[in-house]
Parts: sequence; C-alpha cells; structure tokens
Amino acid sequence: MIKIAIIDDYTSDASTLAEWARLPDNYRVDFFQEHITDLEELIAMLIEYEILVVMRERTIISSELIAALPNLKMIITSGMYNAAIDFSAAEENKVLICGTESSGVSTTEQTWALILSLTHNIVSEHNHMMNGLWQQSLATELNQKNLGIIGLGRIGLEVAKIGMAFGMNVFAWSQNLTKDYAEQNGINFIKSKEEICEISDILSLHVRLSERTINLITKQELTIMQDHAFIINTSRGPIINEIDLIEALKNQVIAGAGLDVYDSEPLPKNHSLRKLNNVVLSPHLGYGTKELMTKFFNQILENIEAYIANQPIRVITEPPHRSTYS
Repeated sequence: MIKIAIIDDYTSDASTLAEWARLPDNYRVDFFQEHITDLEELIAMLIEYEILVVMRERTIISSELIAALPNLKMIITSGMYNAAIDFSAAEENKVLICGTESSGVSTTEQTWALILSLTHNIVSEHNHMMNGLWQQSLATELNQKNLGIIGLGRIGLEVAKIGMAFGMNVFAWSQNLTKDYAEQNGINFIKSKEEICEISDILSLHVRLSERTINLITKQELTIMQDHAFIINTSRGPIINEIDLIEALKNQVIAGAGLDVYDSEPLPKNHSLRKLNNVVLSPHLGYGTKELMTKFFNQILENIEAYIANQPIRVITEPPHRSTYS
C-alpha cells in the first residue's frame, strides 16, 4: 500500500474537494487536521508515507524532517512557492517537489474585508448591536484618503484598482517597482519606504516573504506613520516585526491593524494580539476559500496521477528564495 498524507487540513474539507477515489486501489490518502510543530511527532506521524501534501508554509518541512522519512518520494505544496520547504534537502534525498496554480482573488477580497472592517468599525459595532446598543462610534470614509501599497504585483495591483474605485489616492512603493510601471497603471510612484509610510492613511502589504522583506516594517516605520493610520497585512506575518507592531498598537502610535497572517500559525491562544481592541484578526482566510481549496486539491490529485504515470507535472525545481522558516 502506497500512502499519501495531507497535513494541516484545518477545516476537514480536503477529503470532499477532490475525487480521491480516482487513485488506484493500492494508494491510500490520509487526512490530518491537527497542526503539529514538534519534529519528533511529525516524524512519527509521517514515517510511512511516500507522498506528502502540504499547505503553503503551514508546516516547516525541514532538512531534519525530510532526512528522517525513508519512504518519502514526493512533496506537493499548494501554490508554486513555499518558503517552508528545504529544497536542498529534498534534492539531496531525491524527493520530487510539485505545486499547483494559485489565485490572488481571495487575498484581494480579504484585504478589503479587513480595510472595511477597520474603517467602518464593523466588529465593534456588531458586538454593540448584539448587546442591545446602537451606534457607538463614527466610521471613516475611504474617499480621498491615501492608500499606500507596498508591493505592486498581481495582488497589490488588484487591491490598488479597488482603492481607486473607492475614490482613494493610491500610491505604491517596493524595492523593485519602477515609476513607469506604477504610472502606466494609474498609480502614484513613491521613491522610498519612509515616504509611503508617512503619507498613507491605509498601508497595505503585498510582497513575498524573503530575506529582503522579513522585518520590512519595524518600529522605525510604524513611528513615522500617522496616528490615524491603519496597517493591513495579508501577505506573510514576518514582514512586520510583530513585537514592534504590538507595542505600536498598545501605545496608539497607529490607529489599528488588520491582520490575516502571523509569525506563528495557527496564532497561539494567549497571543498578545488577541487582547488588543484596535485590531481585526482573521485566520489566514485569504488562503482559505472553498473555490481556492477546490482548485488546489484537484490539481494535487492531478499531480499524484501524473507521478504514478511517471510523467510529473508542475515540478518546482528551485526555491524562489532561501527559506526564512528554517
């Protein structure tokens, strides 16, 4: 029996989102919901599996883990980018890595869900309504406000377009962004990270996690933001220094934060962010829609079928960056 492990299936939906019965009778798929961080527990759980299916960057697939799994022949990740996999160790142990196509739609929508929740006090006013109260605060309009985008890739550009539809003044900066590209998309080009932090009423982050972007936003950047400003992160947690962010929120250096991603996921139960009243938190829903997961698991199934036919597809041969998780 050839065994396939699908781990970090938080919502227990993986078993229903693809036709796993298409696989030959000698292939068995097991689904694991509990997130495990202990290396020895992971090894014990996965020791018998030939194919390991992971959700992007939920679990660290370290060199130690890969080396300790003698049957492992293939890792499939959602998306074509996973900074939590040790690619060198996979290559050394002759483990094939494949991925799936992705979409920025859900992340774009989640970004705007957080922005609107913060500026219109949706969470707090909902709680007031459920407690019998009526209109305890004033919302903030988006029209004519400054939206700062750090990272004008596929998702950043879509977020910017929606900002323009709200009548916002949209600005963008990143280390690789050119003035021509920004302006041809109708977006104001900003020369420095400091300037975009200073002028933004809402600052939204849309860069990949890499050595260049870890701690991209620290106390220094938060301090120069306006005290009425909001920061949004739907990219990766470590892009913002979490300790500095918590301190800034506690001291009301900025008005609030909308977060869908964290240094540690799932977010620990007693984490300091859970105790703040000027945040809107969501559990990485930008990577958790029915449509996106259906796409992932159907392509994961296709990858397994191609592997069985000895014609692998969507092979990832090189890491996009050296892992910041290892």
